[in-house]
Amino acid sequence: MKRLIFSIILAAMAVVLHAQTTKPITLSDKAPFSDALQIKDKTGDIPVDATILFDEDLNTITVTLKSERKLFVFWNDIRYKKAFKHKRLRTDQLSYTLTGNTSDEFRCAKRFRRRLPKPRCKYEFHFWLQADKMQLQEQDLKIVNDSITATFKLQEQTTSATLRLRDVLLLDEVKQKGVTRYYSLTFGADFNTQYNITIRRNPCWGKDSRIKSATNALAAIEQSYESFKNLFATGVVSSEDGEKMFHDLQNALLTQFPMDSDSCACPKVEEARKRYNQFNDSIRSITVTMQVPEDEIDRIENTKTIRANARTIDGNVARWLVSTDQLERSDLIEQCKTIITDTNKLIIANGTKTPEERDAVNTFRKAEQYFRRTCR
Repeated sequence: MKRLIFSIILAAMAVVLHAQTTKPITLSDKAPFSDALQIKDKTGDIPVDATILFDEDLNTITVTLKSERKLFVFWNDIRYKKAFKHKRLRTDQLSYTLTGNTSDEFRCAKRFRRRLPKPRCKYEFHFWLQADKMQLQEQDLKIVNDSITATFKLQEQTTSATLRLRDVLLLDEVKQKGVTRYYSLTFGADFNTQYNITIRRNPCWGKDSRIKSATNALAAIEQSYESFKNLFATGVVSSEDGEKMFHDLQNALLTQFPMDSDSCACPKVEEARKRYNQFNDSIRSITVTMQVPEDEIDRIENTKTIRANARTIDGNVARWLVSTDQLERSDLIEQCKTIITDTNKLIIANGTKTPEERDAVNTFRKAEQYFRRTCR
């Protein structure tokens, strides 16, 4: 009964010792996370430092183990019986190739073997670093290590991953005979530690072309806005042609620089996009009013008067041609002479500065000449 109770206690202790430890960590570009671990030995605790580094340019996570002692790990799961024969490490039975002196020998120390649960032959050493959402990259695998490094390729734009740190063994050089070195696997530990990794990516990584495009678009619309605003700085146009030109330019700018609704997580792009849209709103909000100067209004009215007088003369001449009443015909001639006199005074007083005025005067002269040739 005592043996049974003792066995149960040992089994319970083994479960506790191998219980998984979970550590949530956050990684950003080239900012390493360090974890101080220990391999407990009766001679003292042996520190093992684990460093986890995220490289955004390469889209990789690299794990490095360092200790004051030499380290040895397995790169896949393997049972004790296959890995060792008569305490001797069988490197030829591994499914991968380890680099090192082929004449060196590696033996499992007695005190380490005693710590392994029985039946020892069925005990399984774990691949030292297991990963989810990552692919282990090819690298040089050594038997004797001052430090151990493993690099994993992440899936594109992955923001989470998992690493599990398992068996790590200590390796001590016992002696050397000629070119052969004898090593002892003196102790080890199954850390059974899971790192739940959150990856904090740079939102602007890989967006150089978009940053450049957004910056160039902002510079272009800002320059166009300033030119447009300065062209109509007074907010006033003096003619319908000026008003039409304003609306044509405004519509052309709004067509050339449409609103950008494509938001982006990159602050540089988003800031440029918001400022770009503000300039679009500013272009849209510019207005003008048409205010014709007083002298311009007078000229417009004078032009209308000259054209109207020309039409009156043409009408009077047409009536004169068909009339048989001498009194009426004389009256029409007098009316035409009065109109000609008053119109000439108007032309002399105001001159002909605009194309519209000159065109109106030419029309009037033709009517005047027609009257003088016809009504004699």
